[in-house]
Amino acid sequence: MDNNQSLWRKLLTALRGKGTEIGEAIADRQAITILDQEIRDADSAIRSAQNELAALMGKEKLASKELAELQCTIGDLEEKAKKSLAANREDLALEIAGRIGEIEGKLQLKREAHQQLQGGIARMRSDIEKAQSRINGLRTQVDMAKARETVQKAQVSATLSSGQANGKLETAVMTLNRLKQRQDEREATLNAHEELAAHADGSDLDKRLREANIIADENSAQSVLARLKGSAQQ
Repeated sequence: MDNNQSLWRKLLTALRGKGTEIGEAIADRQAITILDQEIRDADSAIRSAQNELAALMGKEKLASKELAELQCTIGDLEEKAKKSLAANREDLALEIAGRIGEIEGKLQLKREAHQQLQGGIARMRSDIEKAQSRINGLRTQVDMAKARETVQKAQVSATLSSGQANGKLETAVMTLNRLKQRQDEREATLNAHEELAAHADGSDLDKRLREANIIADENSAQSVLARLKGSAQQ
């Protein structure tokens, strides 16, 4: 029983290990696709951040305009307070001064909020620029990885094709050698048949007698010339 349990544990461990290898292999094959998707996701996040930044910058412009208007209002009230004093209307000047104090308090709060808004915009702009730079760097590395992957695939394909071509060439050479051997064998067989046929009808003996000049070769140049001379003398 213990041996069976031990065997099952080893088998499950092996299967888990194999599953991990398969998962890593699939992930490796899909690495470029995964990286492309991650870059698209990052680009989408950057666009969202840029939209938020644009909205904050719009608010900052409105805040700046409001601060300028408050400052202008304060300046106008100060001029009126001076004119009131010049007209010996200190009561009006005091009322105007109270109004100026209220606006200055409001202005101070809005100025602090505006400064915080400006700081947030600066930090956000810096973060977006850093993120964009990292994305651009990653995109460059992915492009290089794609190019390298293409080159390596081409090299593998060329190697396989070369191996297949060499195998095909070797097969072709072997086929050609077998064909030449069959042709040589066929030619030798035909020559043997010709020799046997010549021996059977006696032409082989006549050939050897003509070669030994024992009988005349009627088709030789000398035989033809002698026949022509004889015809001319008649």
